Amino acid sequence: MNNLKSFKTLVIFFFIISCSFGVGGGWNNISEELEVAKARKNSKIIFSTKKKFENEVKNSKEIYLKKPLLTQNWIEKNYSSTNLVPHFKYKGKKELIFKSKKIGKNNFDIINADTEPLIENNNIFFYDPSGSIFKYSIKNKIVEWKFNFYKNRYKNKPKELNLAISNKNLLISDNLGYVYSLNKKTGNINWANNYSVPFRSNIKTDGDNIFLINQDNKFYVISDKNGEQKLDLETFPSFLKTNSKNNIVLDKLNNNLYFVTSAAEIYSINYKNRNINWLFNLTSASTEQKVDLFFSSPIIFNNNEIILSSALSTFSMNPSNGLLNWETPLSTSILPIVLSKNIVMVSTNGFLVNIDRQTGKVIWSRNILNKLKKLTFEKTGEPISILLLSNKIFITTEKGYFIFLNYQNGEILNYTKVSKGFFSKPVISNGNIFILDNKMRILKFN
Repeated sequence: MNNLKSFKTLVIFFFIISCSFGVGGGWNNISEELEVAKARKNSKIIFSTKKKFENEVKNSKEIYLKKPLLTQNWIEKNYSSTNLVPHFKYKGKKELIFKSKKIGKNNFDIINADTEPLIENNNIFFYDPSGSIFKYSIKNKIVEWKFNFYKNRYKNKPKELNLAISNKNLLISDNLGYVYSLNKKTGNINWANNYSVPFRSNIKTDGDNIFLINQDNKFYVISDKNGEQKLDLETFPSFLKTNSKNNIVLDKLNNNLYFVTSAAEIYSINYKNRNINWLFNLTSASTEQKVDLFFSSPIIFNNNEIILSSALSTFSMNPSNGLLNWETPLSTSILPIVLSKNIVMVSTNGFLVNIDRQTGKVIWSRNILNKLKKLTFEKTGEPISILLLSNKIFITTEKGYFIFLNYQNGEILNYTKVSKGFFSKPVISNGNIFILDNKMRILKFN
């Protein structure tokens, strides 16, 4: 059986090598890098049948935390170009201090969309499922402008938009294959292009270029200024089409970016010299994963480390060569908290886990879903986001709960139901929590 699996793996790998690169825009060193990838020690299948982590581990040592950061702006999904979300300062009163009127429409009754409102200079940018985009003044409590690119087009299809702020513009991609740019001050359109295939990734930008991936795992570099396509790279496609999200991080210092596809490939690319630095295949058809399609948490870049989680494992990788530092049998689809020495995540089976960043070993863990059900006597829904706020872990759930937990041991401190459900994930600005509920209202907590 093992020999058969090895043969399957080899066939699949060479198929990827021969078929996955349709190249546009002149990518360099492709043949060389593919030969390296083929020979790489870490190109072997690293998944095996592993038992999910299902243990509660108590912490015996105090964990040091740096002072929280007071931040004003949240200008892209996952906060930063590296998807690294810091320890935020939070006023901690846990009071609802503002609720707006309904802004926009949620005629499709979408809850827990994979989106975050963006905040810049006391203005909130967000969209509703009809595709209307809004700029809302926090100070004046009014909608400054509204824009709908689609108008009478695609009325019966809910819109899933990805937003990012760059220079004077608001950048948008969607699940219809469009990419366009708006003047963030006026809401006027700068340019728009149709690429026919839905975009599923977050948007990253270096101020001049836009980086994104479509549903077919095709990677694009587009001019921020005029929407001109500069580069494209066709990678190995997924045969199954789901809502699985591709994701990108940017290392602006070294002009490198890293992205994960729904075909379970991680790419490292230098977008200035157009080199493929390395690629790494995380899984294959020969694994025993019982999932409909590969998924991952948003990839995180933090100086000398790449962190991401797949359907079976969480990985720490060396960004210079793609070699594994460690792998642990924990899985999450939620962006984890990555600190100087620790990683905190909510696993797919409901455990809140604190991991030693150097070794991948579990420091402490708690089965929070079971405990919450006992405490609330009703289903809270699964966690949809996790943040670190003024030394406390903050979790939001599907059914509209806010939960605060002790960072040192995962003990539940308090919890409250604030909504019947959320449309967005929470963001932090000036020590306050901002989130959109499922009725398209802005909620502000201090």
